[in-house]
Amino acid sequence: MKICAVCAFGVGSSIIAKMNIEAILADEGREEIEVITVDLGSISGTDADIYVTTNELSENFPEEFKDKTVVLDNFIDRASIQQSLDPRIAALGA
Repeated sequence: MKICAVCAFGVGSSIIAKMNIEAILADEGREEIEVITVDLGSISGTDADIYVTTNELSENFPEEFKDKTVVLDNFIDRASIQQSLDPRIAALGA
């Protein structure tokens, strides 16, 4: 399984999201899930099972990615990230 954190440039807030998601996955014993980052402009060429982004960017996501996207209020609050992400991961059978 692959999770893709998306921000405007792929090197700022998405890195923070990646680090927090990886910490959550490690705490849950799910180290087999890969977490990557990408900028919004490159999302169409990036294959992932789940995309994670903020409210501001989600409106600009390609329509075909919206069903696979978890929209967060921020990339820092681990409890909020976990609460939003865990049901999606479970729904995919991981």
